[in-house]
Amino acid sequence: MKNPLILICILHLFTLTSFAQDSARIQRNLPDSSRQFRDTTNNRTDTARRQRGFNELFADSAKLTSSDFQLAIEKNYVMLDNVDNKSELGLGVQLIIERQADNDSVLAVLKDNVLNNASALNLRNLQVFRTLLMNIQREAKDHRELLDSTEHRLNDLRSSLKTFRQDTVLRQLYRDTAMRQQFSAQLKDMRQNWRKSTTHLKESLATVNMLQTKTSSHAITATQLLEKVESLLDTSAARIFGKEYNYLWESDTTHLSAYAKSSFDKVYDGERKALRYYFKDSGNKRLFLLLIGFIFFLWMFRNIRKLKKLNGLQSLKEMEFDYLPSGYIVSAFIIMFSIAPLFDLHAPSAYIESMQFLLLVILSIICWKKWPRKLFWNWMAMVVLYICFSFMHHVADPGLGIRLWLILLNGLSVFFGWMFLTRMKDNLQLKGFLRFVIILHNVMNVLSILCNISGRFSLAQILGNTAIFSFTQAIGLAVFSKIAMEAILLQIVTSRAKRGVSSRLDYEPVLNGFRKPLLFLVVILWVIVFTTNLNIYTNVLNGLSDFLSRDRSIGNASFTLGGVLLFFMIIWIAHLLQKYVGYFFGDTGNDDEVHNKSQRSRLLIARLVLLCLGYLLAVAASGVPVDKITIVLGALGVGIGLGLQNIVNNFVSGIILIFDRPLQIGDSVEVGDKTGRVREIGLRSSTLMTADGAEVIIPNGDILSQQIVNYTLTNNQIRLEMDLSVSGSKDMEVVASAIKEAIGSSEFVFENREPQVLFTKVNENGYDVKAYFWCADVFKSEEAKSDVLIRLHQQMEAKNLSVD
Repeated sequence: MKNPLILICILHLFTLTSFAQDSARIQRNLPDSSRQFRDTTNNRTDTARRQRGFNELFADSAKLTSSDFQLAIEKNYVMLDNVDNKSELGLGVQLIIERQADNDSVLAVLKDNVLNNASALNLRNLQVFRTLLMNIQREAKDHRELLDSTEHRLNDLRSSLKTFRQDTVLRQLYRDTAMRQQFSAQLKDMRQNWRKSTTHLKESLATVNMLQTKTSSHAITATQLLEKVESLLDTSAARIFGKEYNYLWESDTTHLSAYAKSSFDKVYDGERKALRYYFKDSGNKRLFLLLIGFIFFLWMFRNIRKLKKLNGLQSLKEMEFDYLPSGYIVSAFIIMFSIAPLFDLHAPSAYIESMQFLLLVILSIICWKKWPRKLFWNWMAMVVLYICFSFMHHVADPGLGIRLWLILLNGLSVFFGWMFLTRMKDNLQLKGFLRFVIILHNVMNVLSILCNISGRFSLAQILGNTAIFSFTQAIGLAVFSKIAMEAILLQIVTSRAKRGVSSRLDYEPVLNGFRKPLLFLVVILWVIVFTTNLNIYTNVLNGLSDFLSRDRSIGNASFTLGGVLLFFMIIWIAHLLQKYVGYFFGDTGNDDEVHNKSQRSRLLIARLVLLCLGYLLAVAASGVPVDKITIVLGALGVGIGLGLQNIVNNFVSGIILIFDRPLQIGDSVEVGDKTGRVREIGLRSSTLMTADGAEVIIPNGDILSQQIVNYTLTNNQIRLEMDLSVSGSKDMEVVASAIKEAIGSSEFVFENREPQVLFTKVNENGYDVKAYFWCADVFKSEEAKSDVLIRLHQQMEAKNLSVD
């Protein structure tokens, strides 16, 4: 049996050897690509085997513990709470929900009137509707920006939830039965928190998406209605200037049908709803106005209380105070209502009328005791006419009686306007401005009468209403400017009293410095009201904005006229404030308090800060890029270094002379060895006119590099000196009294400063003295000396004294 087994083994070995040889022969006959694929596979298998061995060698064999699971649970708790909290829609979105509900009702009213009652809309209705639609458009844009940012935040929160699902620690916790039982309570709470957070996030996203859709719908509707309103405004403007009704002497054939009356009623009901919506929308602006009035009230109350403590109220009686300090509460309301048009440049005329009516009520209260009786009752007549003209806006069927009533109102308005002009005298400021407004008021009323007679009733309404509104607004602004000037003067007096300054100060130069910017503000406010009542304010504002904001270029530099005007205006205001800021803190404006060096140092720092801030703000407001400015400055630096020093020095010195104003045209000055009156100040040089009639041209750089003696910088006074020898008396008091009396009797001498007499030598029968006195006008100093000398001889002879 062994032999057969051995034979079988040999046969099997032979078979295996043959198979191996065949396999080797097959591999040698394989194509190259197959061999390459086999080799790559073998290499990858070997690499994976070695990497697995490396990982097994250096792997962390420690298992996750309960503390690891607890940390993972806490981390995910915090993440879910964060998602739930941040999914809450903020106050801004809640306000959008409320605003969209209002917008829905207003747009529905406007749509019904614009599309279905267009024939019943007058120019006033269309102006109100256009203003509201423009506000809704701006509001929709703001809402869209807020909703888009909210949607982006919510989407980020939704993306953060993906990390929760991919947490491998929590997955392992769920696979581990023992650990899942241990943390079952926490896992249950986490599941509830997950459902709460995801549900809240989905609801917030759905709300935001719904609001975005509604906002887009409002924007589209507002745009469509605004186009329709603009079209109606174009056609209504042509209708207003055309003949609407019969001539006044023709028989009246116009009457409204029942349908037309219902259409007008519907339109006016829509206007009331629209205005109610506008008043609700502008609540924040009225709160800001109340804040300004409250700040003015606190300012005046603080100054008056300080003056009472310092017993300084008596000093106010010598000054021209009409409305302050007794009426400071009512004055705060006048300030508030007068500047109201600045805080809503797109307000409808009805809003302006309501603010103006409140202003008239306050004016009537404060002027009851301040104005003469005739002037006050004339004013009350104008207030009654204002109310009557206000009701004329709502006339739907101008029959013969209504047209005659409007002519009567126009005539009364002209009469009382002219009477007011003749009676106002010194009771109001801005006389030139008021005279212009009253004359314009009368002319517009006459035009209103002519338009009414010729059948243009709508145009007559507009002209009559604009005339009375501009008149009452101008009177209110005149009182407003007076109150503002008195507030400035009260601040100066209080600051001086607080510092114990008792010297007399000429306040007029300070007040004159503030009159120009105040007049500019008054004109702007009046123009806003005037153009709003003429229904051309929006067109004027848009045209002016386009003109001022249009890009213009010189070479590679681009600019706008608005930026240039704003640049110079800010610099002008900065120089005005730095010049007079000291007076608000009790500065005397002279050398009476040289000892108070710390106060003067603080004032100097305040002036420098105001100037620096003014120039920086002016450059920023001009819109000129900073890189362009640096290029220009670099080019100027090269030019100056190449030989333009003197030209640039004179040019910059001219600018300093113009703004800093150490001397002005008409001043009497000494510059170096030159004395004369300033005739001209240019950018390169200035001209002095000497007493001999010669004109001296001095470069501006030379003026600033030398000491300037200006006799008329703050006043026209000059101190004169006379050497006298008096004989005939040994009594020094008699001699001094006689000299002072003679000097004081001259009309050229400044009354508020007493002459000084100093004895320099005692003679046998008298004294040698020096007499000092102030001449009221520096340009009449020689006449003053001559007149004083004549009076001295006359006085001395009358007292048996002689003077040489």
